[in-house]
Amino acid sequence: MKESNLYRCISDTQRLRILNLLECGPLCVCHFQEILGEAQVKISKQLASIKQLGLVDAKREGTWMIYHIKTPVPGLLFSNINYLRESKSSLSAQLHSDLHARTQLLERVSQTLDNCPDKVCDWLHCSC
Repeated sequence: MKESNLYRCISDTQRLRILNLLECGPLCVCHFQEILGEAQVKISKQLASIKQLGLVDAKREGTWMIYHIKTPVPGLLFSNINYLRESKSSLSAQLHSDLHARTQLLERVSQTLDNCPDKVCDWLHCSC
């Protein structure tokens, strides 16, 4: 991947937030919706853009589309995300808030089996 494409990708706040969340593990589109507070259409469009660059891949489980970071990961990706996460900025606060919301969401999902099919739980490692 060309560095310019990587920086173009993470220069968009929503795509950066998505990649920040995926660094911790796979998520379903509906989980991104809840954490980011955006419509499914907007999230799917951003994920398609990131996928086109070769940074993420997706796996379908029934009606669930689960996204994960594609390996190998460009070294610059997480070093840049970590740098932004550790900076003292409003963006840093947002990235940390997103990770906290991710943890809370997966804890809640793990307690609600009817909302999280077994295959999805296995893929997300949410220990339902």
